[in-house]
Amino acid sequence: MVGNPLGGVLRELNRKSRTAGRRTRPPREVDPEPGAGAPPAPCGPVGAVLVTGEDGRAAWTLPASYEAAPVVTAAALDPCPADDESTVWAVLEEVTTWSVRVRVWRSRPRRGTGVAEPVGAGVRVHVAVVPVA
Repeated sequence: MVGNPLGGVLRELNRKSRTAGRRTRPPREVDPEPGAGAPPAPCGPVGAVLVTGEDGRAAWTLPASYEAAPVVTAAALDPCPADDESTVWAVLEEVTTWSVRVRVWRSRPRRGTGVAEPVGAGVRVHVAVVPVA
């Protein structure tokens, strides 16, 4: 095929196909073992600082699920520590093996008795979770 440009193209393709066959192929992808990607079960205490929403609630999805509902402690950070007539406290509303929901309340002085109301948004709550032994 002297003078035929197609002959040169075919010859080049033939040479590339032979060298491509000698290359080593990458290993096939193997699916991971079941459960290999799951987070490890918690083995010690974990904690977080949550922030309340408009209704005074804060929720946390735990980093890993526990076998049983864990022991939970919550403490609210007083947004107005100089105010001696008001105090805040945290109440655990729901504790499951995988989440915690807390509501923060504030006392408001009233003549004769006090009134409790949910705090607004932006109050920080320190939460600690410990697995049941």
